[in-house]
Amino acid sequence: MTKAKSESTPKPTPAPAPPAAHALAGALTKALKLVQTGKHPEAAKALEALAKEAHDTGDWAMKRRTGVYLSLVHSKIHPPKAASADAITEIQACLNRGETEEAIKLSDKAIKGHPTQAALHYLRAVAFAQAENAEASADSLRKAVELDGDFLFQWFMEPDFNPIRKSPLFGFTEGR
Repeated sequence: MTKAKSESTPKPTPAPAPPAAHALAGALTKALKLVQTGKHPEAAKALEALAKEAHDTGDWAMKRRTGVYLSLVHSKIHPPKAASADAITEIQACLNRGETEEAIKLSDKAIKGHPTQAALHYLRAVAFAQAENAEASADSLRKAVELDGDFLFQWFMEPDFNPIRKSPLFGFTEGR
């Protein structure tokens, strides 16, 4: 019998990673260390450079990964601002706390930016009513009603107007 020669089959060796891929992986590791240590501006610069290099070399997986980390870093650098209460809510809160002067200041400021918003004029009228300034209250209420007639009903229901409601300055509300 003849023994067959046993030829050893060569084991496949993994192809060496291109040097650019190693460099990009190393750069990503360094950038991630910057992220982990809270050095977000430096990390952003490193990640932006890495994203450009990944794009230039056609390494789309690295570019995508870098983009994810870059979004994270940008959210750390520029956290979303907490939504501030809108002007109407702020004015109403002041009125509820009896902070009449602050409500007037806020309504004046808001009206400058939004002169056709009837609710702002109405709240200003309420604030002046709290201050028992019938003339200014009537002027503001008149403007609110011109812009939106529904505020006339609110005027009738609002107890803050009670101390000045009988003033002749509010004559324009009668018969409506």
